[in-house]
This record gives sequence, structure tokens and C-alpha cells, in this order.
Amino acid sequence: MMPPDPIRRVLFLQKAELLVQQQAQISDTLMAALPGTELLFADSVEAVPLNADIDIVITPTLPWLPEALARLASYRWLHFLSSGVEKIWAMDFDKTQPLMTKSSGVHGAPISEYVIGAMLYFTKQFGRFHDQAKQAHWQRHWLGELTGSQLTVLGLGHIGQCVAKRAKAFDMQVVGTQRTPREIPHVDRVVTLPEMGPELARTDFLVVCLPLTQDTRGVVNDKQLAQLKPGAVLVDISRGGVVNSEAVLRALDNGTLKGAALDVFEQQPLPVDSPLWKRSNLLITPHVSGTTPYYLERALAVFTENLRAYQQGKPFVTPVSIDAGY
Repeated sequence: MMPPDPIRRVLFLQKAELLVQQQAQISDTLMAALPGTELLFADSVEAVPLNADIDIVITPTLPWLPEALARLASYRWLHFLSSGVEKIWAMDFDKTQPLMTKSSGVHGAPISEYVIGAMLYFTKQFGRFHDQAKQAHWQRHWLGELTGSQLTVLGLGHIGQCVAKRAKAFDMQVVGTQRTPREIPHVDRVVTLPEMGPELARTDFLVVCLPLTQDTRGVVNDKQLAQLKPGAVLVDISRGGVVNSEAVLRALDNGTLKGAALDVFEQQPLPVDSPLWKRSNLLITPHVSGTTPYYLERALAVFTENLRAYQQGKPFVTPVSIDAGY
């Protein structure tokens, strides 16, 4: 086995306001993982060293990323600090030559907690009681349980599996989708997306964890929502564009959906004139389900896992697939 090429220079790109907060933590982590390596930072295109030869670029999916890369003489490996990389496909840089990895796994804990919270929000009618409390109005209502309910997860990647694990703590039935079904811990049944019809008819909570690709854009639409058990709840923590928001409104109007928690949208920020704002049976959050004080720590840990694999001549742990689109 050929030894991997040595890593001599690493360039870290970040927004200026974040780099000020993160630079010390980044330096400590990367210098421990790559002792003796030169670590460079850039918070703008102009700060990128011109004609430099860089081994690894660690970066968010910044809008100025193509211009930053164009200033370099060479780079061998791009590691993205996000788990979703759908933004890069429209960016003007060569995706075929560099190695590319992503920070899959950083969102599992916070997003699965968000999903549990959203399901409890509707099951325990917290929105109703919050509104009543503001009016000092005492009115009791009979509440449901998560126990025994069916949770259907579209997309059993890392996040979907974390959701399943936490749902099992509430004694829920868990069903999910994979392109190639296999047995997964905490999941009762695994099927492909085209086979979801019978499961949707038994679904109490539909959680969308799919990446945004050509195949998944608009996949949660009128046809799919119409197959749901009447009174189901939708939780969308995927990417804006996977779920058709107009179809969600129609499903709420006809009673197929009792409610929905939406954290991502086709257009972000959600326009002030969007009809979604006006619905009392919607919980709208501004793309915050994946936020956590541990984000950078976990993203750098994922990079370090990939680094160890690279140094040992093994496949990357979280590669970006050009063919799959994520």
C-alpha cells in the first residue's frame, strides 16, 4: 500500500465574525491532529494566500468559496463543515479533482431532540395552552401520547437513526426508508421510498430527513401526503425544497395533517407574506433544529476521523458523492 501524501499546509475558511470566536479552538484541535503542519486562516477572498499550494481546505459552503479556491495554485482535499453540501453543485469550481468530505453526524443529537420536541408540542397541545395562558384562560383538553404511535422517517441516515433511537425511548413504532433496505437498530421496518404507501397509511408522525438532490426535490407532495393516516403530524428538518409547502397547506386544510413543524423552506428567510405564517396549526422555526453549542467541536471531530482514515490508507468516513449528489 502506497503511503499517503504528507499534509504540510491546511487552509481554514470562515466568515469573519465567526472566525474571531472560533480560531483558538480550531488551532488547538488541528495542531493536535496535525503537529508540525502550517495552519492558515482566511475570512475573505482577499485573505486567501495567492498562488499557494494547499493540501486541505476546511470550509463551510461559503458563497465566496469558488473565488477563494481560484486564488490557490493547488489544493487536494476539501472538507466541508456542514453535513449538507447541496449548495456546492451550483458553485463554479471543479468537483472531480479534489477529494471531498463533509461533516455528517454533527446534527444527530440536536435535530433528533428537536423532532421529539415537535412531536410532543402537538401531542400535548403546548401551543394551545401557551395561547390560553396569555389570556389567563383555564380550559382543560384531553391529550394524546407518543406511546404506540407510528413514526415514519424518510431517510435513515445518521439523523434519521438518531431520531429512531430517541423515539424508541417513548415506545413508538418506527418505520423508515433507505435506498437499499437493511436491518437498522431501533427501527421496526425498513422499506424503499417507492414502497412507503402502506406505511404512510399507518403513520402518526412523518419526519423528513432526506438530503436535497434531483431525486428528492419536491418528493413530499400532494400525492404522498394524501396517503397519510388522517390527523398525522409532519416534521420537516431536511432541506428546503424536499417538502412542497403548498401541498402542506392543502393537507392541513383537508385534515390529512393535524399540524406540521417546519424548520426549512424553499425560500429562506421565509417571506413575510408567506401564508405559512398565518396558520395556527404550524410550528415555524428559522432553520435552527441543527444548532448546538457543540457544532464546531463535532465538525472538527468528523474531519479528524477522515484524517485518520486518510493516513491509514482507508476510505473516507464521510465522503461527498458526486453521483449521489450529497
